Amino acid sequence: MKIEGVVTALVTPFDQNGRVDEKALRNLCRFQLKESVNGVFLLGTTGEGLLQSKEERKFVTKVAIEELKGKIPVLIHVGGTDIDEVFELARYAVDSGVDAITSITPYFFKLSEREIIEFYVELSHNVPFDYPIYIYNFPDASGNDVTPEAIETILNKTKNVVGLKFSSADMVRMQEYIKLKKYGFNVLSGCDQLFYPLLSIGCDGLVSGNANILPNLYLSIFNNFKKGDQESAKQLNYYGSEVAKLFKYGNIPNIKAGMKLIGLDGGYVKKPFKNLTLNELEILQREFTKIYNELKEVV
Repeated sequence: MKIEGVVTALVTPFDQNGRVDEKALRNLCRFQLKESVNGVFLLGTTGEGLLQSKEERKFVTKVAIEELKGKIPVLIHVGGTDIDEVFELARYAVDSGVDAITSITPYFFKLSEREIIEFYVELSHNVPFDYPIYIYNFPDASGNDVTPEAIETILNKTKNVVGLKFSSADMVRMQEYIKLKKYGFNVLSGCDQLFYPLLSIGCDGLVSGNANILPNLYLSIFNNFKKGDQESAKQLNYYGSEVAKLFKYGNIPNIKAGMKLIGLDGGYVKKPFKNLTLNELEILQREFTKIYNELKEVV
């Protein structure tokens, strides 16, 4: 399995009581399908996956597969601190027909490199030997870092760890991950503002929270890059960076508020997050309208 292009890190819409809003979730899946994104990544950071119960995560998986199975690749994040639950969610994803799973390292507790390696090796043993697994490395959030050397060891010990999502602006580290492509390794970034520079050094694609709002912008960066129009890709990346800055680099309440501004129901956030105040929403709308009007001239 290899994914290229733009994968939307889909939000999970909740109602006022913190329950998954099934209708809104189905509509968001259909919107992404209509926009022709290259994949959907659910229950990660933007999807508030770690704030949801096991049963909620299974429900989101079920709904997404009903909407998207066989149409675009679906990646489900199964990570957490309860290892047995991680493995149960992984097996549920397989049984549900999910295309691939991804997992952050167990977080909060500082793990040794050996422990990180063994976590991913054991995860690989809990799904079929040919079922794709993506490592999700977000060291600022998890407190643990999956180094290129650790990944090389994991690749030597498994047959189904096929790729990585790296959520960091560290271009030097990304270059080290890209060297692993010689093994057929799929390298994705979670850094929207650096999409064009990352493509230029060999990154395969972007897992984007801002693609909940403007998937066409990030798709245009990728498509122009692929057809060799570097100037247009660079120009569009400027707007991609401004959008990422406006929505505070993946701040979930801001992304859901931004979705409202274009008529999409991203739902409420889950506690302890707070939805934007009316004043905050008005400020965001003014700033977004300015960028949005400029974008209509170039996308």
